[in-house]
Amino acid sequence: MTRLITNLDRPAIDLSKRHFEGERHGIVYIGTWLNDTDHPTRSEPCLVLLHAARPVRAGRTVPVIIPLSECWRWAAHGDVGDPEHCADQISEWLRAGYLPGNPASLRDMLGIMDLINSRLPDLISMPPKPASDMSNAAAIGEIRAIDRETGRVITEQEVKIHV
Repeated sequence: MTRLITNLDRPAIDLSKRHFEGERHGIVYIGTWLNDTDHPTRSEPCLVLLHAARPVRAGRTVPVIIPLSECWRWAAHGDVGDPEHCADQISEWLRAGYLPGNPASLRDMLGIMDLINSRLPDLISMPPKPASDMSNAAAIGEIRAIDRETGRVITEQEVKIHV
């Protein structure tokens, strides 16, 4: 079931709040917190992937967000993961240009899968979100989820970063 975000006053993610970060395969990865926009006191750890060649402050990149509640899908061991979902998602991200690489390249697809899988222990061990002051935050982009079949906007949320 898809939940519609109704409170657009709070950003979905704040990239200035980072528990871990790095860069690999031309992808910046950040461990941060995904805000529950309907409940100001709720958030969950998430892994954010950004195209390293695109500046965040200029709003020219689209963040790929993997919440803690969905990280089980990305486990590449045992009977835990969902490889079909992962392959579809990575292919979609590459086709849309959100991440660097070619959707027809197995090497590029596996590189992204390996990056995500290698960061799962960091994501799982993240603490709760620290308290923050959003008074000096600036909008850097927007997240929009669209139903593929109907074209209807399911979720729309502003992304902010502290300045």
